[in-house]
Amino acid sequence: MVKLREVTIIKDPSLLNEKLGPFKIKKLLPLALGGMLGYGIIRKGTVDDIIVGIIVIIASLIIAFGPDRSLSFENQLQAMIYYYTLKSKGVKVNTQPTKQQATQLTSLKPEELELKISELKQRMKEEKDIVRRLMLKKELLTYEVQYYTAELSDIEQKIQQLKVKMKTADKTSRSKISAKLKELYKKKSDITKAKNKANVELRKFEKIVLIDNHEINKLKQRVEELKKEMQNNTDKKKLRELKVQYRNALLEYYEKKILQDTALLRLVSDKVLKSKISSELKELRKKKAELEKKTKGNIGLLGSLLGGKK
Repeated sequence: MVKLREVTIIKDPSLLNEKLGPFKIKKLLPLALGGMLGYGIIRKGTVDDIIVGIIVIIASLIIAFGPDRSLSFENQLQAMIYYYTLKSKGVKVNTQPTKQQATQLTSLKPEELELKISELKQRMKEEKDIVRRLMLKKELLTYEVQYYTAELSDIEQKIQQLKVKMKTADKTSRSKISAKLKELYKKKSDITKAKNKANVELRKFEKIVLIDNHEINKLKQRVEELKKEMQNNTDKKKLRELKVQYRNALLEYYEKKILQDTALLRLVSDKVLKSKISSELKELRKKKAELEKKTKGNIGLLGSLLGGKK
């Protein structure tokens, strides 16, 4: 017996059959689409995206310069649709304050900053989630640095005013002014130390990504939902799509959890907690590597995307 398969036959008098130079438009079109798509994927910058981008460009070259039977617009459209609808998107996080946040900070008066600092300290005491507590700490340190800066500016202004008075003051007044200056210099030194300490703590938050546990739990729930859906599905095409979604959701979960644990290792000081996080991080990296190896660095993913109708 011979099992017939559905084929795509492109044979029409449309503009796609017209030539631009030695090449038909219908062959240049997949080359252009594949090149743009591949370049767009590569620009995302992650190792996975670079691999997929290169493979997409190579695939478009094979389609464009290969025999007519290798050309399938449907497959290319499926690949683009699947990639942009099913692939988990990376999240870029800017740990620096935005211009709006910076403006809000500088517009606050010292007494308003004091209230904000007091409020954040109270919230930190009540917060049980370690990640959110660290997020609050980062915000608190930002307000403290701004508060200390404002205080130092005010003290420096008072010092300069007293120095001007000192020039024309009598002996008795000079003695009083000198005592006030000594007091202000001491206060300035203490606040400078506090500001430097806050800046050192704040710098620990640079170049790290703190991801809320709520986001991690949502990803984990999504992975479980896809797993159940795969178990209850028998349609091969739908199952293939679900496998792609499941793999990407699981990979994103590993990536986000690794980012979170890496950040926690740099920020927490408790030795027992650090040891627990370190063990979890090692296991996560191992699972992520196994998943990437199993899918052969996204080659398997590309095959499922481009392996539709022929």
